[in-house]
This record gives sequence, C-alpha cells and structure tokens, in this order.
Amino acid sequence: MGASKLRILSRHREHMGVLTSMADFELAHGGSLNADSLIDDPRYSLYCLDHDKQRAIFTCLPAGVDPLAAPFMYQAQFDQAEYLVALPYSDFLQLAEQVAPPPKLLCLHNIGRCGSTVLSRALNEIDGLLSLSEPDALTAFIGMRSRPRAEQRDLLRACVAWLVRPAICGEAAQVAIKFRNQAMAVLECYVEALPEAQHLFMYRNVIDWLASFQRLRVNRGDSPTRYSREQIIEQQAAYYQCAAEDIERLAQPSLRSYLGLEGRALGWLYMLERYLDARQRNAALSAIRYEDLQRERDAVLLSLLRLLGLPEAALSQAVGAFASDAQAGTKLARDGERGNTVALPAEMEATVRRLLALQPVITRADYTLPGTIGSRRH
Repeated sequence: MGASKLRILSRHREHMGVLTSMADFELAHGGSLNADSLIDDPRYSLYCLDHDKQRAIFTCLPAGVDPLAAPFMYQAQFDQAEYLVALPYSDFLQLAEQVAPPPKLLCLHNIGRCGSTVLSRALNEIDGLLSLSEPDALTAFIGMRSRPRAEQRDLLRACVAWLVRPAICGEAAQVAIKFRNQAMAVLECYVEALPEAQHLFMYRNVIDWLASFQRLRVNRGDSPTRYSREQIIEQQAAYYQCAAEDIERLAQPSLRSYLGLEGRALGWLYMLERYLDARQRNAALSAIRYEDLQRERDAVLLSLLRLLGLPEAALSQAVGAFASDAQAGTKLARDGERGNTVALPAEMEATVRRLLALQPVITRADYTLPGTIGSRRH
C-alpha cells in the first residue's frame, strides 16, 4: 500500500470557523511512503477527508507535539504540520481494520460556546481517559448526506479507528471525542455508526449563548448587520450544510428580518431539534446544560462519571481543569478572569423571545431537554 507525501508551500485558513479541507494549504507532491508506517507513528493524525479524490488526509506533526493538548486539535494540526499525507479511501478503510479495537468511547456533541472545551479538558485530566477536542475529519460528514448510509458508516468508523488508535491514545481505557457544533446537523449519523459509544450533548440558554458571540463581536468592533429572512435562512443552511427547508420551517414568516446574532437563534433551535429527533428515534442520548455545570459543577460531574462508569474519586482530577480558561491562546479566549460581561442587546433579546414564542416545542430560552443529567427539571 502506498501513501502520497504532500509538501506544504503555504497555509491559508480564512478563520477558525471554517471546516478543514485541502484548501487550507498550497501543496506540492513530495514523494511516497509506506501506508503501513502510519499506523504506529504518533506524528501522523487524521486531519480531513478529501472526498472529491476519495482519500484521507493526515498531518505529520513534529516529534513531541501532542495535538490532544490543544484547545482545538484541528488548529494545532494546521499550525504545526510539517507536511501532509494522502491515503486512498480503499487503503484507509482496509488499514483501519488492522487497528486495535477502539476503547470505550464518549461522543461529546455540543452547540459551541457552552463549556464543551473545558469539559473536554477536564475529562483529559482523568487517569485512563483521553479527550480529543474537535478532530475535524469527523465534521466532514455534514457534506455527505447524499451518500449511502453504509458508506457513511464504514468511513466514519474508520475515521474513529484512526483517531483513537494506540499510537495516538496509548493504552487509555476510554476516549472522549468532542465534536464541532456543525456536526449536530448529522447527529443521527454518528449515533447509528457508533451505537456502542456514549453520546452526550451540551447546550445552553440561547440568550446567554448569543451574548457570548456578542462579546466576540464587541471585541472585534463589529457593527450589527440586518438581513432579510431569506438571507438568514440561506446563511444558516450553508453553515450546517442542511436543506434550506430545515431552517425555513423554524423561521416563522411573521419575522421578516433579523440582525445577524438573532439569526443564530435559528441554528440553536435546529441543533436542539436534532437532539429531540434522535431521542424520538430511541437513540441513547444524554445532555448537560451549561447552567447546571456552572451552578452545580461537582454534582453534574459526578453524574457524568457514573454515566461513564468511572470512580467518583476521579472528580478531584477533573475539577482542576476549571481553574483556568480552556480556550486560552485562541481568539475565543475569555476577557481576563471576568468571563463574559457583555449582555445581548435588549432589541435582539426581544426578537429572539418572539421567535421562540412562535415555535411548537422549544418555546423558552432556558428550555430543558429530556435526558439532561444533573437537572431538576428533566
């Protein structure tokens, strides 16, 4: 089996929110290498899928660089890759079968800006458990809805096998994978392909969630922009790579325009509905609310430890991660020790509440999903 080595001539990602792809680099052919050598070498980690050319793309990181230690794995790979390796899907799938069976797996789905990064880091502190924060090859499946389910399943399972292989995760008894928020668009794909995994969803009150984005915009000096209903539907459908009808159904015609952050509330509704739809199909899903984790951190963490079959003594290891900013060093870092002190403008909050009042099920900003652990209202 042969893999192609790709030299990096230049790097260019528009911003952190863009999904990883071959467009991140300008590349040149750099020879070939034995594909079998990838399995046991920890320098090689799966970066993205080049579905157009039917190949998986790995980064080669310098010896000693641990992408699991980064707030966002995909960003560390982009920043520090020495070169890329392209492996045809046929070899990628075949070699995945030779990898040792994956350990016990937790899939941490989330809406973003909801404490998922710090929870991922907290899990990483527990002996025998490793957490991968946003390996972006898994997000690629939002663009593969038209492919046969069997093909998606086999490719997804191969991706997970490569990501959690012993060369990366050592002898960890459990591995957590924190997904990017766009991946909620195909939650059912992950649940169906990985039925043996624990699936957990993190979410947050939509007003506070939008306020966290407002802080980022204030820090950048951005001014609010108003969009028509049709433009917002198009934007949100493009972000989740879903059918426009899925967003249009949530955007009630009585609201004819939205400021940009108001339109994000449609994405919040869409992600929570994906969870509800999966639960209605009897998927084994649990959830954690950001607010519960903030108010009753230790109790929520203990409930999670029990869910994962971990000893309660692991709580003392996990809580240390909450002492500092999990996103420090990135553009998403908080403002000093204050956290977010920026509120969502009153006009925007009023529009979001009007939008929620028009929904058939999720009508409140602090809606509590069924299956929420550590909550007194589920």
